[in-house]
Amino acid sequence: MAKKAKHSRLSAPPKPAEIPLTQTPAFLDRDSIPLLVACLLYFAVHFIPDMGGYDAMGAQWFYLVVLDFVVTLYIMSKKQDYQTGANRLFGLNFSKIYLAYFLLAGLSVFQAINPTEGWVCYVRLIATIVAFFNISLLLNGRLDLIKVLAQILAFILLIESIQSLSRFLKEIETMDLSTAILGIKGTTGNKNIFAASTVVKIPFVIYCIYTSKIWWRIVNIVILAIGTFTLFLGNARASFVSLILILLLYIIYCIHTQIKERKTELTLYRLAYVLIPVLIAFFVSLIEISNIKNQQEIKGSGGYGTVTDRLASSVAFNADDNQVRIHLWEHAIDYTQKHPLMGCGYGNWKIASIPYQRTLTNNLIVPVHSHNDYLENFAELGLAGGIFYLGLFICIIVYTWKTIFSPASEERKMIAVFSFMAFIGYSVDAFFNFPGERPISQLFFVFITAVNIQAYLPEEKESAETETTHVIKPAFGFVSLLLLLPSMYVTYLTYQSLVMQRSVMADLNYEPMRLDWKTVFAGFPSIPNLCATGQPIEAIKGRYLSEQGRYEEAMKLMDEGRKANPVIGYTEFLKAGAYFKMGQYDSARRNALAAYKMRPRADTYYQTLIAVLAKLKDTANIHKAFNEYNTYRPSVFGWSYFLIGMLNSEGKGSPELLKLADSSLKVFPGDSTLLFRRNEILRFMSAPNTNTGKTVDFALAQRYSNEAVQAFGSGVAGKDDLAKAAGLFLKAA
Repeated sequence: MAKKAKHSRLSAPPKPAEIPLTQTPAFLDRDSIPLLVACLLYFAVHFIPDMGGYDAMGAQWFYLVVLDFVVTLYIMSKKQDYQTGANRLFGLNFSKIYLAYFLLAGLSVFQAINPTEGWVCYVRLIATIVAFFNISLLLNGRLDLIKVLAQILAFILLIESIQSLSRFLKEIETMDLSTAILGIKGTTGNKNIFAASTVVKIPFVIYCIYTSKIWWRIVNIVILAIGTFTLFLGNARASFVSLILILLLYIIYCIHTQIKERKTELTLYRLAYVLIPVLIAFFVSLIEISNIKNQQEIKGSGGYGTVTDRLASSVAFNADDNQVRIHLWEHAIDYTQKHPLMGCGYGNWKIASIPYQRTLTNNLIVPVHSHNDYLENFAELGLAGGIFYLGLFICIIVYTWKTIFSPASEERKMIAVFSFMAFIGYSVDAFFNFPGERPISQLFFVFITAVNIQAYLPEEKESAETETTHVIKPAFGFVSLLLLLPSMYVTYLTYQSLVMQRSVMADLNYEPMRLDWKTVFAGFPSIPNLCATGQPIEAIKGRYLSEQGRYEEAMKLMDEGRKANPVIGYTEFLKAGAYFKMGQYDSARRNALAAYKMRPRADTYYQTLIAVLAKLKDTANIHKAFNEYNTYRPSVFGWSYFLIGMLNSEGKGSPELLKLADSSLKVFPGDSTLLFRRNEILRFMSAPNTNTGKTVDFALAQRYSNEAVQAFGSGVAGKDDLAKAAGLFLKAA
């Protein structure tokens, strides 16, 4: 029966006339209200702030899960109204592939490197797939409301653009261009996500321009100009590529329509309504950014510039940021080749990627994503999961193609085309970034695909005879509710953790840390066990206890942290410091060497290792550590700690050490820190042997240095602050 139904759709005779989708819908119609209210609430995720969290997505994911629960309850209470739509929806290949992907992702969590982190990420997939089915069911048979929903998205774009432009124009008065551009992010988290969410709204604005009467058309033309101007200021190259593809598809669609309708003048108007405001926004952005760059010539403008500058850097494969992405892609491909069956587990690429970055990234910077959702799904779920994920995109391409060349009405074909334009915007973003993590991006994915699928599905009258044998899946609603209940709990705890992380991540820069350990312990919930930057939360707790001298308890927490992330070396780094304070120097060396082996570009790991080795007078390992650090990060910092470590190890200056100091000054001529080290060596050359085992207190020096930086860089430093900073810098030296 299923094959017969499929054949009947493709070869069906012309259908009875349907209600034109462009006529004004009855907004207050009882059947329209649930869809409009639900979509308004889903779209409102754009305006959910961080609520005190380290990242806004914590509060946004919690909001989406709660909303999913409420909408699912409503649909279940009216299940008779949505029975036909559910049968049709669950019969689609897209739905089957999506459910297969969903189940495989869930299974992968059980064998993930960090199952807890896997569950934290998996509940976001639960929220996403439930939102897809909810929106799809509500949209069933209500394509007449697409124009209303498109207009709502256009107004959201206008509000977001005005807010971002206002912030940019305010900040550019006191900040450099790069900083002001980075601030164009709204509540999305960063400018790339903001740009991606902007570009997928643009096809809906164009749709409103294409279908509206004169006054609404003017309104939407203004929205398009403001939205694209904001996009051009944002300097997100992936969004530029998306916009170009969207405009090309629109031009092709207009030409295709002209061939059918033979209305050349109307086609030219349709092209002008869209292309002229985009071109105006483009040239205004060129002028604006060029003027700012000229005004800030002394300050410089960093890596950001005009649209043409950024597009030029996109095709420059030797550009640093392009090289970073290429490395990330290579690593994901390599991991997939080595783990083709199940990968590292859903949401665990942030851990699996770390060893690949050992010699590429500084400090504890973790490549949380591969900047390509397609490759990341292969790495996390193996070949099957990656193929399922690609299958979702292939389905939408096929559905759009079939809709265009089917007997469907022109209105349905139009909706399929414009939703596909938005889908192209998402697809490009998924190729260069990581929209799978962000709630705003995922909302657009489910909305765009739901609209496209509803345009593809045949009219209910046409499909009634061919789909009567389908059985409704009533269990889906109950399963959704059962999954959403723990998801609410997990997302709420994740949000709580992000609130605590906002304070703790800043506190980690101080020595000693300022927060009370009891406050930290009470603030962190049981999950997640990793912070947003990849460090184990239990190990961070252990650091607080270590500073209180509670070493035995601290060590246990640090070991728990190693289980959460065994490849970042954070536990070993903290244990090295604790053992050093306890006077167990061999244990300190063992852990410091293990940490440094994992992250040889981490300055804190290098600094701690040099301090431990100096205490043990292990000059051979000091040379080895310096040579590796200097290979990756040749810097004054590396030379300075090497020289002071050698001086403390030997207890006196020597001609050999003086030669090393002179070598450093050849690389960094006239540097004051290295000159100070050289004079220090000279002073100890003329002094009697002081090799009494006493070493520099690195922790105390670091504390003085941190306090000095805070006093000097407070932004409101007066004479007293500068004097205090100078004194602290001297004490640190």
